[in-house]
Amino acid sequence: MANTSLARLVNDALPAVSGSSLTYNADRNMFLTTGYTSAAGNTYFQGIHLSNRLAIVFDIGIGYARTFLNGLQVYCFDGREKKLIGSRSYACVFYTDSRAQREAAEVLLEYLMSQAKLVGAYVSDSELEAFAQQQVLAAATNRPQLTA
Repeated sequence: MANTSLARLVNDALPAVSGSSLTYNADRNMFLTTGYTSAAGNTYFQGIHLSNRLAIVFDIGIGYARTFLNGLQVYCFDGREKKLIGSRSYACVFYTDSRAQREAAEVLLEYLMSQAKLVGAYVSDSELEAFAQQQVLAAATNRPQLTA
């Protein structure tokens, strides 16, 4: 499996993201942590999308009839370690791939806008938004993005 090396790297380089081992799930096109089932019968786990620039961690819960997005964290890499650049928590938000990606892109966009302001760079909101969406899509499809 082509993703075996990536899974090994994730387990070695990002152990604090999940605290458990990861498996690649082709149906969901993401790495999944070992889940647990609550006394109420709900199952909770994390799903992780990766690119060479980002790790996006989704906190997912599966209830009786629905799958929920309970939260997400977006990490960037500084060449050696992961750095949390933003997170969100949710209550009663239904999970869909498009919703999860949209929320992750918004977190990344907020971070990029703050960084542009911090360094005094002018980049249009639409340009930053397109870039954020591109980066999240790259992580969701496990495609490296080498240039901006």
